[in-house]
Amino acid sequence: MGKEETLWDVDEAGKYLKVSKDTIYRWIDKKKMPAIRVGKKWLFRKEEIDAWLNMAENREER
Repeated sequence: MGKEETLWDVDEAGKYLKVSKDTIYRWIDKKKMPAIRVGKKWLFRKEEIDAWLNMAENREER
């Protein structure tokens, strides 16, 4: 069997990142945060959030 993908909704992503839902929506709106739209719901892959955080951290170190 393959590795099961972790998908989070806005609440779960916010808890993981320790930010509000409003912040998550702002980041999505500005095209800064990787997200998948399924109908009216936004979903997030943990692996993509981690990669996005690593890229942001690397930009700050420069």
